[in-house]
Amino acid sequence: MWNYGQLPNGWTAERIGDYATVITDYVANGSFASLAQNVEYKSQPDYAVLIRLTDFNNNYEGNFVYIDEHAYEFLAKSKLTGGEIIISNVGANVGTVFKCPYLNTPMSLGPNAIMFKTKGNDDFIYYWFRSRNGQHSLKSIVTGSAQPKFNKTNFRDLYVPVPPRKVQDRIANYLGNLDKKIEVNTKINKNLFQQLFVLFNNIYSSNGCSVTELGSLCTFQEGYVNPPQNHPEFFDGAIKWLRAVDINESFILSTSRTLTQVGFHSAKKSAYLFSPNTIAISKSGTIGRLGIISDFMCGNRAVINIAPNISKYLPFIYSYLKNRQEEFPNLAVGSVQKNLYISLLEPLKVQMPEAEILNQFCDIGNAILGAIKNNCFENLRLRNLRDTLLPRLMSGELDVSNLDL
Repeated sequence: MWNYGQLPNGWTAERIGDYATVITDYVANGSFASLAQNVEYKSQPDYAVLIRLTDFNNNYEGNFVYIDEHAYEFLAKSKLTGGEIIISNVGANVGTVFKCPYLNTPMSLGPNAIMFKTKGNDDFIYYWFRSRNGQHSLKSIVTGSAQPKFNKTNFRDLYVPVPPRKVQDRIANYLGNLDKKIEVNTKINKNLFQQLFVLFNNIYSSNGCSVTELGSLCTFQEGYVNPPQNHPEFFDGAIKWLRAVDINESFILSTSRTLTQVGFHSAKKSAYLFSPNTIAISKSGTIGRLGIISDFMCGNRAVINIAPNISKYLPFIYSYLKNRQEEFPNLAVGSVQKNLYISLLEPLKVQMPEAEILNQFCDIGNAILGAIKNNCFENLRLRNLRDTLLPRLMSGELDVSNLDL
């Protein structure tokens, strides 16, 4: 369990079981047999939505699991109204903390998660459990290696810091404003991408189209075979190492792993160095994910780099690939593991609009991509600021009583 050490003046530490007004989960509603008898999952819209970790990871943008009114009423002990703190307590992502959205429809908590509310500012406790100390506290009660999990009983015995309510409110408000700005930028970018794709589809309204192959418009690069994991000197350096997991359907600003110069040299350097303002596409795993590279990155073997031969054509090539994205998994080949290869992408037919229309689209498209990129960089700065301040605010190291936030 996390050791608090010295708490700031006026702060206390309370057992979450005593500080919470409710702690519940899916199985609080009855036995597995009664749950199976009364709750039927549906893929088509129905009375209520079952809120799961999967929905949080998908930004609540669809593919929900629905339940009917009878199931919703049967799950009375885990009804959601919006804003509740939810923590996954089973599986590889155990300890993931998120808040219930406001969906303007009845909602109920899905399996493998705990929901709770407190006597204080729930947003403060939400951020505390997302902090380093909060995550350490959750990990201290996790059991099992094949299927990591923790239960409500052990969760109730955890202690949380409880500052004066005014301090809670100020900290939660400051961190919440950072997250709200990130959310606004994300929504703006989603709208800008939609505008780009609408414009792309409209450039084919004229009859002056010719047809060429994608391979004549772009240069392709394969990623490098992964450096051996048993060489720690290869990793955690300053060179961004792009993997399929880092491709995020927008501008790729950072990567989850980096290479040292030694690791970079093992990757034969420039042969696998992807340039800014080019496109990354995943060739295995979730095949066909697209992202625009914002900085020099060394790509790994699960990634193909697509560089427009005319740099101005970036929005055109990106929109073309996005328009055909759903086809890429079907193009992939392989008996054990399917892969998307350069040889499968090069022959793809591309309709080319008249030069004047194409140039007009690219002028507007590059302006749109520039705005999206700026918002992505601002979000990165805001996340870094939030993550830097979070442990200092949650430990009381940064006194907010006289700080203008």
